[in-house]
Parts: sequence; structure tokens; C-alpha cells
Amino acid sequence: MLRIVLLSCLATQACLGLVRPSVQDLKVNDPFSDDYIDQILDNLRNLILEENMDPMVLPDLETGFSDTILGITWHGSAKLRNGHFWGLSTIARTGDTSFTVEGDKARLTAYIGIRGASAHYDASAEFMGITIGAGVTADISDIQIFLDAEMVLTGSSGLQLKDFKISHLGNISIDVSGLGPLDWILEILVDFVDTFLKDWIVSLVEGPLKDLIQSLLDQFVPDIPSYLM
Repeated sequence: MLRIVLLSCLATQACLGLVRPSVQDLKVNDPFSDDYIDQILDNLRNLILEENMDPMVLPDLETGFSDTILGITWHGSAKLRNGHFWGLSTIARTGDTSFTVEGDKARLTAYIGIRGASAHYDASAEFMGITIGAGVTADISDIQIFLDAEMVLTGSSGLQLKDFKISHLGNISIDVSGLGPLDWILEILVDFVDTFLKDWIVSLVEGPLKDLIQSLLDQFVPDIPSYLM
């Protein structure tokens, strides 16, 4: 009877896709990988400040809009200047890490992130001869990043990134002040800045930030502890 119950449980797990991890699956909460990632991120934060990447300068932006008044369509524009992004140097470990060895390769995975980042633009909008000055401030709740790197144990090179991408982009809260008589363009401006920031953050993470991380992985080659071999 017991054998029948066990077989039934295994069959149910297979149907649901619940497979028991193998001995070579990732080990979470590993002290060695935690310490190694913390070392890399500590150097990364210093490097970000040395490279003047916090705050980072944002590109100038411009968008158009229109409204129809008494049968006549009028066109206007909004320009965003003096943009900056703060918070990159707050990057830290935010979740599980693991270091596993299989054959002649070692694999490192980690979740890291940026919390409390913000951005600001000076804005101006023009419509029907009216020009106003405004401010646009964005608060990004959190940016979560998944890191996956691999190294060949028989070689002299360090870990090479296989994956480095945003796993979660938190809420972006945008506040626009000073629009006055042009407050009807608020939603247009908010949507425009929201779309831009999401794309820009992805490009930042998968471009310059990834390059900095790789340079540090090349510099700090881990000494694999014997219990992982």
C-alpha cells in the first residue's frame, strides 16, 4: 500500500512539473558566493563614483502634442533639458546567490539591485504662443537584476557573464510641477517620460553597467573552495 502511495505522489509531481533537484542544482544562500558578490559590488560602487556615473547625465528630450480649438488644430511641444539620474551607486546584493561546480566549469548566479533611484528634468512647454517652465521628477522604486556567469576551471580567465538583465523593474512614479494653463498635457508628458526611462534603464543595465561588472569579474578571479569541487 505504501509503495502505491509513493508511486502516486511521484506521478502527481511529474504531471505538475515538480522535479526533485539534482545534487548539481544551484545552492542558494551560499556564504562563499555571497562574500564574492559583495566584494565585486563594493568595488563596483567605488568605480561608479570614480567614473562620475552617479548622478548620470540624461539626454535632452522633446515631444509634440496638439489640440483642436474651434475647428483649428494647434500644435505644441515640450522640451526636457538638464536631466540627471541618481542612485546607481546604491547597487547591492538583494537576493539569493549560488556557486556551483560541474565538471571543469564553475557557475555563479546572483540577484542584485538598485533601490530608491530617481531622475529629474527641467521642462518647458509651448502652445499657442504660451510658454511655461516646469519640472519633472521620477522616483523608481527598485530595479532587480539577475546575474549568471561561468568560468572554466582549467583556464586562467575569470568568470564570464552569460546573462545580465533586469528581472524586475519596479513602479516609476512621475511628478510634473508648474504646467499651469497647460496642465492638460500632464498625461502626455508622464507617459513620454515613463516610456523613455524604462528603455533607458534597460540600456544602462545591459550596456555600461554590464561592462563594468565584467571588468571586475576579470580582475577578481575567485579562489574556489574545496568543498565546492
